[in-house]
Amino acid sequence: MPSGGRHRAPQHPSTVRKVLRTTGAVTALVSSGLAVTAAPAGAATADDFAKLRQCESGGNYQINTGNNYYGAYQFDTGTWRGLGYSGLPSDAPSALQDEAAYKLYNSRGWSPWPSCAAKMGLTRNGPAPSSSAGTSSAGAIERAITPAQPAMTLDRAKALLDSADFTGTTLSSALSGEVRPDAYVWQSEMRQKKFILQVDGRFGRESQGLASLYSYLTRVDDGKAGVVGKNLWDVTVTNPTVL
Repeated sequence: MPSGGRHRAPQHPSTVRKVLRTTGAVTALVSSGLAVTAAPAGAATADDFAKLRQCESGGNYQINTGNNYYGAYQFDTGTWRGLGYSGLPSDAPSALQDEAAYKLYNSRGWSPWPSCAAKMGLTRNGPAPSSSAGTSSAGAIERAITPAQPAMTLDRAKALLDSADFTGTTLSSALSGEVRPDAYVWQSEMRQKKFILQVDGRFGRESQGLASLYSYLTRVDDGKAGVVGKNLWDVTVTNPTVL
């Protein structure tokens, strides 16, 4: 049960009069949309969730390392869908991931994140912030000024690769949290070779493992296992090797 507030000492008359004297100021703030709602005693704060994100994922909302845990709060798909959401958590907007984390916390406390909660000293047991980033005015402004990114497709990935703005980079585990056109094209080529892997543009563990396997089979590598550089790119995309 959330702590705090149930057996508060009664306010003295002087305190009540002070509150009444501020009513005009509070009304003005509310009417201007700038009112600040005090969090209940012991309530979890946005800063608590920022610490949790940093511990779980380095604060990366798009991370998908292929370990079946996704996004800033490292949801598994069963938990994510149980909360009423679809798709992958790592593909969801940051505000929606925050909302889901608040919802899960309000249901189960910090227990879904035992290691990070202990490591970061997260001990508050009151309710999560009443408004997630998705419903705050700041979140609304951010969504309004941030253009929606179209879904990655093979045609779009190839167009981006041909763009003068794209600078090719070796595909490695360091890029596993990004949706990249070069990763999407490489995955598509490997699917054409009848290898089983998800084509999503994220160079996660599944793709890294396949890169290692293909290097072993072709004796072509880029100096490190699980990496696609120029050599492996050439034999899989530029001049595909029949295998």
